[in-house]
Amino acid sequence: MFNTKPALMSLLAASTMMFALPAHAQDADAALQALDDALPGELMHNPFDLEWDARGNDLKTKVVQAEAMSSGQAISARLKKKQPRAWDSSVSMQVPEGVNEGESVQVFFYVRTAKPAAGQDTGNISLFVGRNEAPYDYIISEDIFPAGEWKLMNLTGVAGANYPAGSIKVEYQLGKAAQTVEFGPVYVSKLGPAAAE
Repeated sequence: MFNTKPALMSLLAASTMMFALPAHAQDADAALQALDDALPGELMHNPFDLEWDARGNDLKTKVVQAEAMSSGQAISARLKKKQPRAWDSSVSMQVPEGVNEGESVQVFFYVRTAKPAAGQDTGNISLFVGRNEAPYDYIISEDIFPAGEWKLMNLTGVAGANYPAGSIKVEYQLGKAAQTVEFGPVYVSKLGPAAAE
């Protein structure tokens, strides 16, 4: 389920400025600490230092101008044709921190569709937060249908197993349709043990 509090949305929007600034290490550390303090839970990665990997046939990625982002830039992923499986073409980043079974994980992310598939009004992608090797079990897996305007979304899931440090990735799976989707900053936090139902 998507839900974003306005105050947190403003904070995350402001934090993207750091992507555009060649700040001193001390300034970057202070900005990261301020973001970690303001976000719920504990950040699992440095959102000011993202390394994206693209995988799959018929997929082209590049950095594009994005006026709506404070950084002025975003990652564009263009898939020329639909793939047999959603995950056959993807853009992903590794999360260095681990999470224990029963802990909640939350991801905030900016996304928009620059060019949907023919006859469609939105993109059609999946967001996967889970293990970066077999058995590829996940904490979060959700279909997303981004429109043409930038939107800050968030999803929460509960780890059904232990995920050691270095075993988690965030992956946008694009293979469902020929489309061009753009991605802004991503923030992944662990929230601690999930509340008992």
